[in-house]
Amino acid sequence: MADFCKEENFRGSRHEGIIENLVNRIHTRNQQPLCIGIDLTGSEKKPSGICVLRDRDAYLSLIASDESIIELVQQNGGALVSIDSSLGLPAGRCCVLDTCDCRKYGIMRECERILRKRGIRVYPTLIKSMQNLTLRGMRLAGVFRDAGYTVIESYPGGAQDILQFPRKKINLRQLETDLIAMGIIPHSDREPVTHDQLDALTSALVGYFYLAGMYESIGNEAEGYLILPELK
Repeated sequence: MADFCKEENFRGSRHEGIIENLVNRIHTRNQQPLCIGIDLTGSEKKPSGICVLRDRDAYLSLIASDESIIELVQQNGGALVSIDSSLGLPAGRCCVLDTCDCRKYGIMRECERILRKRGIRVYPTLIKSMQNLTLRGMRLAGVFRDAGYTVIESYPGGAQDILQFPRKKINLRQLETDLIAMGIIPHSDREPVTHDQLDALTSALVGYFYLAGMYESIGNEAEGYLILPELK
């Protein structure tokens, strides 16, 4: 197997063949190369990006309701779900409400402080615009875990920074090109592929790094861990 995890090789190859190596590595760990990535929105009124990453094939779609997302996960039989959403509250917080006394414990978790120290842009878990998303993410994660799935928290923007891909707001089509160059075969229900779908694909890709044992877990048990690709 190629030593693709060395940072200089990763840059030099422009990521070609990475998926094949990840799939092989996952198989050697007696795991199934299957992960469902969810770029979750804060409301069922706005569709979430979904990616079913199976071997090298990425099946991309947009799904609105929690019920439909749960049904898709169940239909695809994967054991790993990777969600782009905060899946825990800052230590000391009992709720997301700004009017509650627990607001004194802040709006940011340890994993977000770590990312900021590394120069990776990230929103605090309980900033006003993230509160409904956090609640929805925690609710869905609970449903999946109760059903026996492994659920990880992913952050596509952070993963894209680590993989040296442009974020969607910088160059959406280049992000798509770089992801495909890894060896991913995309199958989308619409053209062009949307930014929500590409973030869902990135979330699923983080799941592959997790299954391959090439990941970093940042945060703490009380607040939850964020999973990042580990290249070294």
